[in-house]
Amino acid sequence: MTKTKNERITTLENEVAELKLIVHELRGKKSIESSTILEDIIEFEGQQYKKVDRKGRKGDVVIFRNNNTRFFTNGVPYKVAANGRPVDNEKEAVSPLYHDGFGRTPETVDVYELIEPKPLTQNQQRAEIIEKAKKFVEKVSSQQSSWAVNENGNETYQQKCTFNDFIINNEKRTVVVLVKGEDSGKIFEKGIAKCNPSDVFNEHIGKAIALGRALGLDVSEFEQVVQPNEVVVGMVVETFINIEEHHKTIKVEKVVKDSYGIKLFEHLQTAFFTPFEVECGDKISNDTYAKYEVSSNE
Repeated sequence: MTKTKNERITTLENEVAELKLIVHELRGKKSIESSTILEDIIEFEGQQYKKVDRKGRKGDVVIFRNNNTRFFTNGVPYKVAANGRPVDNEKEAVSPLYHDGFGRTPETVDVYELIEPKPLTQNQQRAEIIEKAKKFVEKVSSQQSSWAVNENGNETYQQKCTFNDFIINNEKRTVVVLVKGEDSGKIFEKGIAKCNPSDVFNEHIGKAIALGRALGLDVSEFEQVVQPNEVVVGMVVETFINIEEHHKTIKVEKVVKDSYGIKLFEHLQTAFFTPFEVECGDKISNDTYAKYEVSSNE
């Protein structure tokens, strides 16, 4: 369906706003009280807003250019409350947004609406959980060895000073942890995490699950982690190489995109790029050393 002129204009305006946002992030942030202003993009209370050509409403941020009352300062952003009135310098929302006598008209009030963050891709979600798993193991391990008073978990976690001995088996796709006494070396607890055949193995997630199970801690977030769906450098994949080799497990060394936008990857055994084709039986088997891109919403 052919877009109308207004629809095309709106699309272009949104693209321009996104480009300005990228420039804003690259240049760094300059604070103006609780906000940052750069052309048509502002940051207010940790969120980003883009300038729009309409009247202000609930949830918007507004900037006055011709206000003549003490309740608002020109050039400073204010949030529009649920009642449609901006929160003023006295932290109240009783003054009307527009008032000709106060110099606040649609022509002199700049309106900004919230830029909704783009949803994370499966790879980005996966990367976030992997980082959480690393921090979980680090935090729990430090508490085990410090005689810290722990309210959650089992008796070993709450009352004993212990350390962890992890056993990683990449072939069997398992992680085992032996929780041992710091002085005696006695094994108090044992936890096992075995990767589902249909899931991607990750050592860090496996460690978090095994340790949580050994100490009676909630690790459901790691047990239900989303699976990656795009190949990145560092992953181990099972892929169709050629007729002679058929399926082979290899480590991805480099990823590029062809002219159609299809991701191709290269590994040490070949000097050419090959596409990752799920329909041909290709699958990611291990992402312990995957170099995921940092989430754009962080």
